[in-house]
Amino acid sequence: MMLLSNNQTRARLPWIGALCALFLIWSLVSLGVNLKPFTISLDDHPLDHLGQPDKNIGPIPIAKFSPPKYPAFEDQALHANQSDYVSERPLILYAYFETELARKNLQFYIKHALHNAADFLFIFNGDTDADKLLPEAGNIRSIHRENKCYDLGAFAEVLTTNDLYKKYKRYITMNASIRGPFLPYWSQGCWSDMYLSKITEDTKLVGMTMNCNIRNHIQSMIWAYDRTTIEILLFPSADLVKKYKEILGPYVLDPVTPVPAMTAPGINSCPHEYWDAVAIEVYATGLIQAAGYKVDAMMFAFHSSENYQETCKENGDVLVHERYYGMDLHPYDTVFAKTNRGIGPLVLERLTDWTDGNGYTSYDRCHI
Repeated sequence: MMLLSNNQTRARLPWIGALCALFLIWSLVSLGVNLKPFTISLDDHPLDHLGQPDKNIGPIPIAKFSPPKYPAFEDQALHANQSDYVSERPLILYAYFETELARKNLQFYIKHALHNAADFLFIFNGDTDADKLLPEAGNIRSIHRENKCYDLGAFAEVLTTNDLYKKYKRYITMNASIRGPFLPYWSQGCWSDMYLSKITEDTKLVGMTMNCNIRNHIQSMIWAYDRTTIEILLFPSADLVKKYKEILGPYVLDPVTPVPAMTAPGINSCPHEYWDAVAIEVYATGLIQAAGYKVDAMMFAFHSSENYQETCKENGDVLVHERYYGMDLHPYDTVFAKTNRGIGPLVLERLTDWTDGNGYTSYDRCHI
């Protein structure tokens, strides 16, 4: 066999290779072989909001780095070298302000709600030593802050600090005005999954109850939502705000509950007055709906008819004694119980004692 050693022969090699490649491609095309079996057209590419712009979301500012006020969660620390790491674990934020009832609720929560399948961040507002009640674990952290901005403003502050919210896809925010989880003996589910599983491509905000006073809204003592929701609530676009204001129409003062007109769409603000904080809760649900999404409530009455939201005015706030269609709302209906409204005190006492006596723990029910 003659060795290919001279320059003339070497010069012919690229042409020979190109002709062979063209012949191979022509042969494959003739046989109907798909030459791009592992590619996806732009039209067929699965949409994922984490990488897709959303017309409902305005410009998202780049967070200025500030020194962390608590150690990194164990899961986040394991991926510290991945700047774009997004956890599959949900982030659960728990806002606390010291009262006798809030401490009882926190103690119950620590006993029965904590588990290993989520990251828990406790936000202690104002003077308190309640953080000493928390167990030490890689998925449990706490932060102390000044008691300002009310709960929703506190959540916004914590979530935007160092872009914490970008490290997760799913979230639960809740406060110490509720006690739970309360579940029947036969239930084998995980309380946080019960809420988060209701989040879908269409439904973006889930809570315990809907209050139909003023404007229909999911009450904020516990909310479950995803990245789409939190970005709308933190950074609503100018177009979405304009659309929502048109839906709201002229402001009319309610004589019973003096909620002011919407001045700060979403939750990314710091209200200093009680009714301003209530307004943020009241208008948040409509903002999500104006963006084209649905909301959901765990209470069974919400699912009693397809047009519940059009017919619920007569019952208004269901978290009032005998205002849940002539009854008190039962904790088994919503997994948690509102404890500062005087609703079903005997039921609350009995279920608290029985759950404590049973030794129920979410560590047995909640898994990744």
